[in-house]
Amino acid sequence: MIFYVFIDGIGFGENDPEKNPFSRYAKGIFLPLGGKNLPPDSPPRLRELVYLRTDASMGIKGLPQSATGQTSLWTGINACRVLNRHMSGFPTFTLKRIIAKYSIVKILEERGFKADLLNCYTPGFTEHVKKNPRQVSASTLIQLAGNKSLKGMDDLRAGKGLYMDISRDFLRKFGRDYIDKEDPILEKQDPYKTGKEIVPAVRADHTLCIYEYFLTDKVGHKMSWTGAERCIEDLEEFLLGVLEAMDPEEDQLILTSDHGNLEDLSVDVHTLNSVPTILYGRYTEQMKDKILQLKDIPHAIYDCLGIELAMSEEEFIKVSGESEMADSKTSI
Repeated sequence: MIFYVFIDGIGFGENDPEKNPFSRYAKGIFLPLGGKNLPPDSPPRLRELVYLRTDASMGIKGLPQSATGQTSLWTGINACRVLNRHMSGFPTFTLKRIIAKYSIVKILEERGFKADLLNCYTPGFTEHVKKNPRQVSASTLIQLAGNKSLKGMDDLRAGKGLYMDISRDFLRKFGRDYIDKEDPILEKQDPYKTGKEIVPAVRADHTLCIYEYFLTDKVGHKMSWTGAERCIEDLEEFLLGVLEAMDPEEDQLILTSDHGNLEDLSVDVHTLNSVPTILYGRYTEQMKDKILQLKDIPHAIYDCLGIELAMSEEEFIKVSGESEMADSKTSI
């Protein structure tokens, strides 16, 4: 099983605890994002990780952004080259066309593999999407493009999915309008335990599982040191649990991001820093020399699974500028 973890807005930063929370707070997997090496006494599986510096700009000037970056990560198309710019917010008309055709979930499902987005959504989110259909993230769209239902609270209760906030603090705060206050689903979660339990819960039924964590980007924009500390602690514990549950002969971890942000809290915008692609497991040797840019990750996965797929940005570049700009105004 390939476990593809997407963490929004993290990059390689300087060893400067005055501006880089990874330098100040990281104790495990994120130490290299703080300009530090993993210590020799780190858990064995952390020492086996391969860290790649991955280009989020992909040949286009300007600060990398979420809509184009995530579309590239989950389709294999250089979305910012198609638009000739980096696009923030939600996918636009052209980006939706790319996802509809080349969603990694769709590609795998059509070829007999099982792929799934593990994020579980509240009824409140479902209502929001119905009222605001343009405000749908790339991760949601890749699942829908694969003709797969979004996971909900029943999946979370059954241990078959994950909430966007690993400890579920946000669910307790914002989910009470939709969930009974006595529901065990609202209990605070141990990130390490969550990570260790999710791998065996989904391994047998899936070739690829995707999980999106976006609080890191929100915290970066708010320049919140308190929020950064909490995100880093939760994620490091969660990922350690994931690693310990993995069988390196059968499973593969891919962890990456769409652009830098959290590694520099001296500014409230994205950065030009390389983003990490962190590999562990079965396909690491096969993948590590093939991932240079965000768009390379789906292709590396396809190569490992023996999928041959020709695609080109050219088929999407001809979309009219008027349609794209009209849609982008409602998406940012």
